[in-house]
Amino acid sequence: MNNNVSNIEPVIEFNNFSFRYHVQSEPTLQDINLKIYPGQKAVILGPSGSGKSTLVHCLNGLIPFAYKGEIKGSLKVKGVETRTLDIFKLSKIVGTVLQDTDAQFVGLTVGEDIAFALENDCVPPQEMKKKVEEAAKMVGMEKFLNHSPFELSGGQKQRTTIAGVLVDNVDVLLFDEPLANLDPATAKRAMEIIDDLHRKTGKTIIIVEHRLEDVLHIEVDRVIVLKDGKIIADLHPHELMVSDILKGAGLREPLYVSALKYAGVNVSVSIKPGYIKTLELKEEDKRKIVNWFGTTNDTGADGKAFSSEPILKVENLNFSYEKNKPVLKNINLEIREGEMVSIVGKNGAGKSTFAKVLCGFVKEDSGTITYKGRKLNDMTIKERAEIIGFVMQNPNQMITKAIVYDEIALGLRLRKVPEDRIKEKVSEVAEICGLKPFLS
Repeated sequence: MNNNVSNIEPVIEFNNFSFRYHVQSEPTLQDINLKIYPGQKAVILGPSGSGKSTLVHCLNGLIPFAYKGEIKGSLKVKGVETRTLDIFKLSKIVGTVLQDTDAQFVGLTVGEDIAFALENDCVPPQEMKKKVEEAAKMVGMEKFLNHSPFELSGGQKQRTTIAGVLVDNVDVLLFDEPLANLDPATAKRAMEIIDDLHRKTGKTIIIVEHRLEDVLHIEVDRVIVLKDGKIIADLHPHELMVSDILKGAGLREPLYVSALKYAGVNVSVSIKPGYIKTLELKEEDKRKIVNWFGTTNDTGADGKAFSSEPILKVENLNFSYEKNKPVLKNINLEIREGEMVSIVGKNGAGKSTFAKVLCGFVKEDSGTITYKGRKLNDMTIKERAEIIGFVMQNPNQMITKAIVYDEIALGLRLRKVPEDRIKEKVSEVAEICGLKPFLS
């Protein structure tokens, strides 16, 4: 898009905008000044607790109509103060695609779900059918109109929810963490769908995410970074990659940028580092990368050597939920102390199952798992929990206590650790995880 917007009215405009939930003493959003113009493709980025979700709720009307609090300043959508609108009117301008697509389905079939907004508007059946078909075709779901939404793949579900928003001809498409539940390959396809929609419709696109590297599979106009409820940057991706803003906000920069830095390449705007596909490296830089890669076989990216003996060893591991339907087949793996290992694969590849086998939640069919030379196969879940900590995808499934301190202390109390030692350990862990302010 042409970024010369000096003569264009913004479609979204925050002026000295702050919001504080009634249950909190401090504002979640503070002094937000932001203009997003028609046809722009913008990314809103920030760590957990930065205010991203609250910003989304302000844009789609859940604030102030569902979540109550104190508003200061102004938020206008298409020149109209949002406080004078209701959710219904605002939904005709800003269409939201939720992170949890299942929570957005209301129809028994794809066609019914896409038609939902039109039914509410009492659109005549023939016109409705035509609009549904057009919206479905736009996202490649025209052959699935009679399918149940819950029988679709993750990517197809997302396409369906996008069509359900598009059918209402909104001006702004707001994607709330659209990649959260998608594997890397599906995430790339999702971003390509969003990019294709932008080209076809010219609509304003706002993507709220924390997976920046996956978002930058496509080109965007700007990345807006939030931290502690404030905007700390509003930059083009090329400019963002040469700054220390991501690190300062507690966000991981794209891995290819980290690799360039470790290899000694000067990451400047001139090499176009905003996207991996736009990189323009000199031959000298390419040689640096090759040389650096050759030295990382036995060390981490920071150059520190790993131990020679594996801390965890998996040999000939097999598992199946049903007979003759293997999920894990002949898995062999060694992990050394200090290594940071990523296990990746598409949805259904067996990643979660492998984690369950390691923790003892399910029993392997055959094979051995060894920790520091000690066989884990016959150990109980409780015994393995002394060695392996497991963090679920959905943290709500793990939280059992009413306050943060008791939640962190739970495992230690179950092990009968003295209370003074628990207090010391909880404080230490809370500091590492940024939870110190929430202990009291």
